[in-house]
Amino acid sequence: MIGKKHIPQWKLDEVDHIVELFKKYKNVAVIEVARLNDRQIQEIRKILRGKAIIRMSKKNLQLRAVEKYKEESKKRKLDELGEKIPGQAALCFTDLDIFDLKKIFLQSEWMVPAKPNEITPVDIWVLAGDTGLPTGQVISELNMTLRLPTRIQNDTIWIREDTMTHKAGDLVDVKQAAVLKKLGITPIESLIKIYYAWSDGEIISEDILYMDMKKFSADLSRAYREALGILFEMPFFSEDMTEAYIRKATSEANLINAIIFGEGVKATGQTEPKVEEKEEEPEEEEEDEVGIGGLFG
Repeated sequence: MIGKKHIPQWKLDEVDHIVELFKKYKNVAVIEVARLNDRQIQEIRKILRGKAIIRMSKKNLQLRAVEKYKEESKKRKLDELGEKIPGQAALCFTDLDIFDLKKIFLQSEWMVPAKPNEITPVDIWVLAGDTGLPTGQVISELNMTLRLPTRIQNDTIWIREDTMTHKAGDLVDVKQAAVLKKLGITPIESLIKIYYAWSDGEIISEDILYMDMKKFSADLSRAYREALGILFEMPFFSEDMTEAYIRKATSEANLINAIIFGEGVKATGQTEPKVEEKEEEPEEEEEDEVGIGGLFG
């Protein structure tokens, strides 16, 4: 007979701790941690102190906690929350609005070294000047690995001119990444990204969280105008749209009159100002203008 598998107490404690965080906070953000280093995690925890808690756990423990909380709370869409958790993610518990949390993450950026065996998303430059590195074996690494123009001055290695070592889209191999890190080159912008969030029974997706609001407003306005255009072509009248019909009719009438007569028409409800007609007064006989010639007539 196969005995029941023993679960270490620390795992049970971790699941219970996560469940308590679910109970304490109304919002949960699933955040990316694969590209973050320990220093970044510590810094963002300081920034979020009193506002949010980041809990890093193994995925199987996160899923157990989600399942346990679902059974206890009966809240909606916890299944979907669990299904979407990626392999390397942390749970961020907060009472902040999720969009406010996103703003904090966007404002907390770090510049980090290029990772070995990864494609760089940006051009990588090494600027001219003193590297601070002593002469020795490292100079051959700079010359051979990164093809940097160097010179020796005051017993340190100097870069003679600004040099681009990689273009965006290039692979940074292990040796190159090591030398760039040794030079203190940190070209990659690193931000904490929210994969998605669960807010008291609702899932907020990544595309909603990071939506371009200016583009969204422009698209919404365009969609509204297109919808009005379709409505105006329909063979029926909607009382709710009376003002829109009047504006359209007035606009079209103005356009037609401008084309044909060079005039426009007033919008409905507007009246032409009355012009009082004056009685014509009898014309006075004009006196002959006396010019220089008349003086000598």
